[in-house]
Amino acid sequence: MNRNIRYTSSGRSGMIRRTRWQGMLSLLLAALLVLILPLNSLLALDPETTASGDQAVAGESGESKNAPDVDYRSKGVGQQEMEIPSLDKVQCASYFCYDRTTRQVIIAKDENKKVFPASMTKILTLALALEYLDPHEIITVSKTAMDATTPNSTMMGVVAGEELEANELYFGMMLPSGNDAANVLAEEIAKHYNAQKGALPTTTPLPTPPADGSPATEDPNKFTLIGQFAYIANMKIQELGLTNSHFMNPNGLHNDRHYTTSHDLAMMFDYALNFEDFCTVISAPTHFFKADNKHPFDGWKKVSNTNHLLTDPYMIGMDAHCAQVFGGKTGTTKVAGTGMTVLTINENGHEIITCVCGIPYDVADHQTVYIAAIVREANLKCWESDPVHRVDGNVIDNRGYNSPKEQGPSGSKGNVTVSSPESTEETLAPTETTQAPSVTEASSVTPAPQAEKKGFMEKHPVLVIVLAVLSTIVVIMIILTIISVSRVKKRRKTGIRKVRF
Repeated sequence: MNRNIRYTSSGRSGMIRRTRWQGMLSLLLAALLVLILPLNSLLALDPETTASGDQAVAGESGESKNAPDVDYRSKGVGQQEMEIPSLDKVQCASYFCYDRTTRQVIIAKDENKKVFPASMTKILTLALALEYLDPHEIITVSKTAMDATTPNSTMMGVVAGEELEANELYFGMMLPSGNDAANVLAEEIAKHYNAQKGALPTTTPLPTPPADGSPATEDPNKFTLIGQFAYIANMKIQELGLTNSHFMNPNGLHNDRHYTTSHDLAMMFDYALNFEDFCTVISAPTHFFKADNKHPFDGWKKVSNTNHLLTDPYMIGMDAHCAQVFGGKTGTTKVAGTGMTVLTINENGHEIITCVCGIPYDVADHQTVYIAAIVREANLKCWESDPVHRVDGNVIDNRGYNSPKEQGPSGSKGNVTVSSPESTEETLAPTETTQAPSVTEASSVTPAPQAEKKGFMEKHPVLVIVLAVLSTIVVIMIILTIISVSRVKKRRKTGIRKVRF
């Protein structure tokens, strides 16, 4: 008897089961990726997990390679120690070191010798600006002020028609030594003087006749505001009792009839220090200019102070007992040479004005070193005359980033303010001060115990929770997958059977 045998199978349902099984497997793999990727990324960023790995260095091909034999520690690169010259080795025409606190001369050399002040002229220009102008008034730069500058001279960078605050001109004149800013301020000072005290003569006063008896020549600055400023400046010079100075312009550009002495220039500086805003300007290492009608964005230019002792005072040395370099003004022309007038504060609280003039132009690069040598000597003699600590700190505490390690900070930075002449007696009163520990003392102190390093779970609690949840899901998925696979195997054993007819 023929039997028709038909085979039937659960093909469709088996395919569905396989699809479900594959889907569950895909979910399992996705869960594993979600688990592994964040963990791998975090471990790659964790410095503790990478610190023990091999250090990689870039090869010539741009690829990194291990270089276990390379020593990455410092080999002593940096500013090397320098020897500041002794006072007799300093080349200059004259200098004058004056104790502003006791009103006594500390040291001097040819302080009454005629010299050209160059841009140190701007000390008096700023003082007069602070006397007559409002720092927030808007000033318009004139064409005549710009025409009075010379090619290749130092400039702030203003242009004719520019409208800006007097405050910006102060910094533009003193920090980069801008002759354009000095001329603009000079014209404005003359205008204010005319409005407040009446019209000025159209020419500047004649200078003191030369010692040889020859007549003084007529001033060429006729009918100009800058010429009128020179008149105002010379009246102030006479008011201060200075008899060996005569100014022809506000910027210090060379003129044979524009002269002074290191003594007179120091006294002009002493007068200017009475203005708090003068102290603010000369002590600023940098300044950014505010937007105006010609430069429509803030910070259109950054200028830096030409007084390098302000940023590298460590050159003066710890043994000079100088607590701080407060600020000053430099000046340089080919005829005048170079020089600086600067205020320093001694550890005994005395304020010392140092004015150095006539460093030869061919050694102008030695300016900072020569000034440091004279400032050091003046501060040392000042300390020896009154060895009482009234101001904490030392110039070494304000050292530049590139100074030698041996000239590192020895204490806290002194909290120094410039005193007015009326407070001299109070300044000299001895006071008890707490000495800051020296470098050697500080190194002998037992370091504080370091905090224990946190474990991975303490550092990344959120990630640990996420990983725990994902791990639970993965375990459940694995269990479900195993159960599903077991069922599929059982059904396959009985899934194909013979059907007899």
